[in-house]
Amino acid sequence: MARPGRRSAVGPGILAGVVLAGTAAAQPDLDLKGSLSISGVQDDNLFYTSESRERDVITRLTPGAEAGLRSDRFSLAGRYSLDVERFAQHPELDSDRAREFAAFDLQSRPGHRATLSLHGDYVSTLSPGELNLTTGLAAGRARARRLSVSPSLGWRLGPGTDWSLGYTQTRDDLAGGVAGDTRAAALGLNHRLSPRDTASVGYNYSRYDFEGGAPVAAHTLTLGWDRRFGPQSSLALRAGPRYSAGRFDPEASLGLQHGTERLQTSLTFARTLTTVIGLAGTVVTDSVLPAVSFRPVPSLRLSAAPGYYMIRDPLGGPETRVYRVGLEASWRLSDWLSLESAYRRNLQRGVLGGVSTVGALQEIARNTFFLGLVAGRTETRTKAGGRSAGGPR
Repeated sequence: MARPGRRSAVGPGILAGVVLAGTAAAQPDLDLKGSLSISGVQDDNLFYTSESRERDVITRLTPGAEAGLRSDRFSLAGRYSLDVERFAQHPELDSDRAREFAAFDLQSRPGHRATLSLHGDYVSTLSPGELNLTTGLAAGRARARRLSVSPSLGWRLGPGTDWSLGYTQTRDDLAGGVAGDTRAAALGLNHRLSPRDTASVGYNYSRYDFEGGAPVAAHTLTLGWDRRFGPQSSLALRAGPRYSAGRFDPEASLGLQHGTERLQTSLTFARTLTTVIGLAGTVVTDSVLPAVSFRPVPSLRLSAAPGYYMIRDPLGGPETRVYRVGLEASWRLSDWLSLESAYRRNLQRGVLGGVSTVGALQEIARNTFFLGLVAGRTETRTKAGGRSAGGPR
C-alpha cells in the first residue's frame, strides 16, 4: 500500500494522468465531468454492535471528477471522489477523508482480432463492510483500504469464437486486522452456438496470502452457457468443480435478467470462494440477490435490491447469515441536478469461524437512511477542437 504521506495523491494522480494523456493526444475526444453532492445520513448503529447501539446524523459532502478520452481504437477513463463527513453527536468521528475512491479503465484495439484492457481501482474507507461485496458482511468503524489492478487480453479466433486471458492482483488492509493479497489468473474460451446461445469454458487459479498465515490456493474449472430470450432478456450459467485445501467443492452462478423500457429485473444465485477483509483464510459464500428498477416517468427511478448471504468456513463450522434490504429513489430535477434517497437495512446472525467479524456477537442490525442533492456538469472536446457542455449523462 502507499505510505501514509502519499495516500492522498493516489486518486488525484490517476485522474491527472488521464487528463494529461487526453491533452497530449491530438485525435481522441476528451470528456470532462465534475460533480458535487451534499447529503444527510441517519445511522442507528454507528459502530455495528448488538448492544448499546449509538445513533447519529451525518452531513456528507462529496466532490467528484471524471475524465475520459476516446478514439476508434483507444479509450481511457478515470474517476475520483472524496467524502467529507461531519457528525452531529460524535464530532470525534469527523473526517475529511471518510471515503476515497479512484479508478481507471484503459482499452486498446491494436488490430481487428485483439483487445487489450487494464483496470485499476483504489478505495479507502472508514466503513470496512463496503469492501465485503461478495459476502455482505458489515463491520465496525476502522480504516480499510483496497488496491486492485487487472490487465487482460482478448483475441478473436474466428467468427463466433474468442478467448481471453486475465490477471488480477488485490491488496486488502484493515487497521487492527490481517492484511491480505489475492492473485488470480483466468483463461476463458467462448463459442457462439447460435444467434441466441453461447457456450464457454474457463479455468481460474487463485492464491490468497495473509500476514502471519498459511497461503490458500484454489483451482476452478467451469462450463458456461449464455442464452438471450429476446432483446432484453437473458440467462447466464456458470458451474464446475473447485479444488482447494485437498478437497473438491462446487462453484456456480446463475443470472437472469429481463427488462422493458420502464422496468428492469434481475435475479442472481451464486456459490463462490472468497475472503473477508481483515480476516485470515477463505470463506464459502452462497448468495441470492434479486433486484428490480422501475421508471414511472423518465425523470424518476425507483429500485429495490434485497439480498441473502450464507457464509461459512470451507471446512465446515458455524455459519453466518446476512439479510439485506436496499431501497432507492432518484429524481432528475434538471439536466444537471438530481435528488437521491436510499434506505438500507442489514441484519447479521451467527458467527464466522467461531469468532464474529466484529467481536463475539450473535445478532447485529443496522438501518441507514440517505437523502442527497447531486449536481454535475460535463464538457466534451471533439477531435476538431470544439467544446460542448451539458448535464450528467
